[in-house]
Amino acid sequence: MRLIEGERNTTPGYFGERGWSDFPSSVSLVIPAHNEEASIAGTIKSCRAQSYPIDQIIVVADNCSDRTADIARGLGVVVIEGKGGSKAAAQNMALPRITSDAVVALDADATLSPRAVEQMMATLRRGYAGTCPSAMPRDTDTPYSRYRTLYHAIANGWVRPLQDVFHRQLVLSGMANCHRTDVLREVGGYPDDNITEDFNLTWTLHRLGHRVAFTPEAFVYTGEPTSLTELLSQMHRWTAGFAQTMVKHRAPVMDGGAFIIVASQVVDSLVGGMAICTLPLYVARHGMVRGLRSWWSPLWIVVTVASVAVAVRQLGWRTTVRCLPSWIVLQNLTGPLNAWWLFREWVLGRRLTTWTGRHGRRPALTPVTTRRKTVLIAATVAGALLGVRSWRRSTDPTPQRRRQR
Repeated sequence: MRLIEGERNTTPGYFGERGWSDFPSSVSLVIPAHNEEASIAGTIKSCRAQSYPIDQIIVVADNCSDRTADIARGLGVVVIEGKGGSKAAAQNMALPRITSDAVVALDADATLSPRAVEQMMATLRRGYAGTCPSAMPRDTDTPYSRYRTLYHAIANGWVRPLQDVFHRQLVLSGMANCHRTDVLREVGGYPDDNITEDFNLTWTLHRLGHRVAFTPEAFVYTGEPTSLTELLSQMHRWTAGFAQTMVKHRAPVMDGGAFIIVASQVVDSLVGGMAICTLPLYVARHGMVRGLRSWWSPLWIVVTVASVAVAVRQLGWRTTVRCLPSWIVLQNLTGPLNAWWLFREWVLGRRLTTWTGRHGRRPALTPVTTRRKTVLIAATVAGALLGVRSWRRSTDPTPQRRRQR
């Protein structure tokens, strides 16, 4: 049963007096895991500590070579062992065993706040097909977790709520999300045809007219990258998944609210990256003070100050100040990289097909096709010729005479 925005389902018993549904009522948790023996016990215990009754907890041990499956069995949960080869495939292994109305998918290195499932189920009962909680690192011990603390605080504080205003969440994060089981089955399960199943599923739901929303009061606490290589690999995957999803789901992207959300993401990646790359040129031409003044425009100042203010409201002054240096450095580092990754996906056509994660998977990029090479070479030559012609005109001292009749 699908709810279209602006409509109210009139099925008897579906909505209560408050306009809330009594469906879905039951929920199961699915935890895809690949060599997560260090964290799986804590994840399962956080599921057991939920205020909402859980029908079943299913751990999918995907091609594990450690004790992940044994630890999960010892804690009395359902364990499925297999070789799915991807997170989406692992989650789909569990889907045939689900008998509940809703499914929460949770990363094996993440934990939920005690009322997270209850709060996400309340969101689904308001007529939404899917939702996700606020995300936050478990600690701020490393520069990378401190960067992510501010990153998530800003997303939780104003980016995701703004996306809810336009009824277009950019992504229901794969760290933790909750969907109606019937909707998951309607779309064929968790999609496995690009590098990020969460982006892909979210925009599949948008395309089919299902509503999704953010549940800010629920929290998932995540394990963060412990090195710069891991951080950049993860962000490469996110950017590539965004790029691939936008290509696949072009029609819903052109919808008014969706276009604003997607365009802001692209501008943040491309313009931010180019601004950072051009800073040395501005400084070299205008000097340090004038260069910084012209480069760091009032718009960027407003955005930065607003972001920090949101972080202070979420985290408090002390944590914000502690995390701010890491956020400034790594945000400026990843800006140009995001621009390059989008260029490689959209212009060069080199799609990321494997994520370099914590467990040593190597990245694979599809080759540039012959047709695309030809088009790119032709465009480059044409651009160069136009540039030379424009340069010659600008440097020619002889004014162009009008032809005499």
